[in-house]
Amino acid sequence: YCWTLFSDPGFVPIPPDGAEAPEEKTKFCKKCKVIKPPRAHHCSVCGRCVLRMDHHCPFTNCCVGLLNERFFCGWVLTVCAGAGYGSYLSWLPFHRCVLTGMLQGVDSLTPVDLERCTVMGKACFLFLPAFCVFAFLCILGGWHLLLVATNQTTIEFLRYRLGPLLGSGEKPSEDIPSFGSTSVLQNFRAVLFPKREAVD
Repeated sequence: YCWTLFSDPGFVPIPPDGAEAPEEKTKFCKKCKVIKPPRAHHCSVCGRCVLRMDHHCPFTNCCVGLLNERFFCGWVLTVCAGAGYGSYLSWLPFHRCVLTGMLQGVDSLTPVDLERCTVMGKACFLFLPAFCVFAFLCILGGWHLLLVATNQTTIEFLRYRLGPLLGSGEKPSEDIPSFGSTSVLQNFRAVLFPKREAVD
């Protein structure tokens, strides 16, 4: 989490005053006054252009971009694993105390089980929030693994893949740019371990 939060997402460097004007063919960000490299987007929350910007995360309150996407994916997957482990540990008390007690009545519990449920107390109810977090993060983690495997960002997916289907995309669906390699392994390597030359 801290690596995601405190690492540079890949902000486009702001040129010093008196820098040359951009050529007509290059993209120029009017808000932060920088030349935008390919796949860079301006974040309205951070007020800067970010290289290969995926999204501005509401959970970390920072941009997820070229240089910190691997930390974000690692954070999502470890929290998902922790929530899954919490769900696993709390399933038996939840099943024994809550489900059995509610569906079959408290009379169906043996005195030993009833005593265990009293000792476990609130731990029985840990299953519901842990499982909800686990399910949500499985979807979020799976989504980001799919994006990493295809070397796309959320912004690019929404603009070039989903947008034309909904009639709001910038380009027709047959004019989709190719961002990554055909090899999933090469896409993982390119996204999770970006070369420093891609930033400079």
